[in-house]
Amino acid sequence: MYFIVEQIDQLEKMHVQKSCFIQVISANDNYHPQLSSVSLIYYNDFKKGYVFVIDHTEGFSLDKNQVEKFINSHEKVYLLDSKYHSYFLELNNAIDLNYVKINRSGTHEVIDCLTNIHRVFYQNNSGDSWINKIIPISKHYERWECVMEKIPELLELETEVEIENKMTEAYKYVEQSGIRVNKDLFYDRYKVTNGSFFMLNDMVYNSYNLYNLTGRPTNAFNGVNFLAVPKEESYRNCFIPRNDVLVEFDFDAYHLRLISNLIGFNCPQESMHQYLGKIYFDKQELTDEEYKNSKEITFKQLYGGIEKRYSNIDFFSSLNNFIDKEWKKYNKFGATILSTGRVIKKKEGMNKLRLFNYIVQNLETKNNIDRILDLKAYLKDKKTKLILITYDSFLFDYSTSDGKKTLSNIKSLLQKENMLVKYKYGKNYSF
Repeated sequence: MYFIVEQIDQLEKMHVQKSCFIQVISANDNYHPQLSSVSLIYYNDFKKGYVFVIDHTEGFSLDKNQVEKFINSHEKVYLLDSKYHSYFLELNNAIDLNYVKINRSGTHEVIDCLTNIHRVFYQNNSGDSWINKIIPISKHYERWECVMEKIPELLELETEVEIENKMTEAYKYVEQSGIRVNKDLFYDRYKVTNGSFFMLNDMVYNSYNLYNLTGRPTNAFNGVNFLAVPKEESYRNCFIPRNDVLVEFDFDAYHLRLISNLIGFNCPQESMHQYLGKIYFDKQELTDEEYKNSKEITFKQLYGGIEKRYSNIDFFSSLNNFIDKEWKKYNKFGATILSTGRVIKKKEGMNKLRLFNYIVQNLETKNNIDRILDLKAYLKDKKTKLILITYDSFLFDYSTSDGKKTLSNIKSLLQKENMLVKYKYGKNYSF
């Protein structure tokens, strides 16, 4: 029986099932999805697998929109990596099995079913943007049939689909804006060897990995870690605006303010590090050195355990009670549910401070998701773009044509829920 679907009459004869699994096969696996296109779509209705041909040398081409309409006729569309797929298809009912896997087992690993043909072709032609278009369709089919053997155990186990879809939407929104670079400086500093994988003209595209146990994204793509760009000017001056100015908003004591909301502590309107430093040093004005020491003392308490001499400070007293309470619940129920719905199951090596760290990192991610989506709605009709999220800062490519009020409104959106932000700006990222 055939498995290649390349003509409309074949597609129209197929019956819509309640659910299906799909995988978009782009023109090259190494390319950022913003810079690639659909070659094939693997489809499995849990009875049989098929390959829809969109753009491949071995077959006629179906209209991608017709295939998309057929897929959207299913009640549930299972896939791996919803963010990746959203670059190619608009799906109304996608369920990302990577999230299911990490929620159930606490781990995420890429299912490696590459055939020897894939390995040979990529070894010899990895930089060619069309490589998947010449690998035989039968080999793509073989690869994804292999993956399908490991899929059924994850079906019907999805839980927090709504928040996971918001996470996908938020971080894709940031990614697809791209960041403009001075190409010569960028290539020289980051030793880029395959720029075409993530660069078009002078725009570079990064990619957030959303499949981490705490829910906190990482962002390393094509050898560049966009979340850990060194502070030195030589690493940052290659990032430049496509509009007029780069503007970065930094959260003041981000974790402290998130924790304050969590434990019901009334945050002051001044810097939390300043506020706590005044208590540590029993004075109203801190030197720069004392402010720096205040931060060190605070982080030591947060993630190393609260010392007796600081335990009577209201903030730490409330925090201690919260940590003990969450640890008891974790042991009683054998799991903790984080802000994004991620489940941390009881396991060896866990202690109450590590659990608390998971809770805070996940809360940070949940707050970032909410703020990104607020900004997406606000900036919809503006030239200003949100182009990079680090753990506690948002970087914008600001257009002066949007007016100064835009920056004021961005600040207000970021300062929701007792947050404070400060900003820096310049003609490149080396503020």
